[in-house]
Amino acid sequence: MRPAEQEKIVAKPSKSLVSMDKILEILASTISIVLGLFGLSQHYGSNTIKPSRIYTSGNAADFLEMDRLDVLKLIKSGAIQATKGGNGNYLIVGQSLINYLASPTVSPTD
Repeated sequence: MRPAEQEKIVAKPSKSLVSMDKILEILASTISIVLGLFGLSQHYGSNTIKPSRIYTSGNAADFLEMDRLDVLKLIKSGAIQATKGGNGNYLIVGQSLINYLASPTVSPTD
């Protein structure tokens, strides 16, 4: 092929085999897994809820000294604010746990 012919060849955009929605879903799942692993490494040796840290429902259950299913009930009732991650697990910002503990409806015996 002569150089003049090579200049005329234009690369056509390739069709993606994976949709953007699927890529975002995979990315969200990966982020939640990494945050979960990071959170687990910070949890050991610490009993303080950090306001900006992301917790799983299992982490929250440990801090609140209750069963994980009870934490899920609190999330579904709106007592604890949480976001569902790409893998279906709930992600809870530490400030939400602090707000729950500081709410007047929570008694020390709960």
